[in-house]
Amino acid sequence: MSSMASMSAIGGLNGMEGGASVNFSADPPEQAHAPARTKGVTHVRPFTSVDAAVAAVESLDRDLKKFELAVADSLQDYLGVQMAQITDCALARGWEPVSFMQRDGFRVYRYEAMRSPRKSKKGAAGKTDRA
Repeated sequence: MSSMASMSAIGGLNGMEGGASVNFSADPPEQAHAPARTKGVTHVRPFTSVDAAVAAVESLDRDLKKFELAVADSLQDYLGVQMAQITDCALARGWEPVSFMQRDGFRVYRYEAMRSPRKSKKGAAGKTDRA
C-alpha cells in the first residue's frame, strides 16, 4: 500500500487546511500488490498502549493542523484516565480534541491545532480606577 493510500485509509481530514491522517502502524506498509479498495472499508491498527499513543503524539510535527488517532476500546476505562493521559500530551503540544467516531473495537479521535486566545483590546474606557 502506498504512503498516500495508507494515509487516506483512516480518512476524513486529508487535504483540508493542512490536515493529515497519520498511520502509526507498527508494521511496515505492504509494498506488494495492494488489494482492491472496497468502498467504506478502512484498515486501521488502533493503539492498545497509552505509552505508544503518547509517543506517537510526541513524534508529530508541531506545525500539523489536524490529525486522527485510533485508540482501542481496551483503553477506554470508565474514569477516562488513559485517554486523559493521551489528550494531556496532545494539549501540551498545542492540539485539542474536537470529536471522535466509534468503530468496531476502537475509536478514532480527531485533534486540531488550538485556536490562539483572543486578546482583548482595552482602551482607556476599559481601565478601572482603584484607590
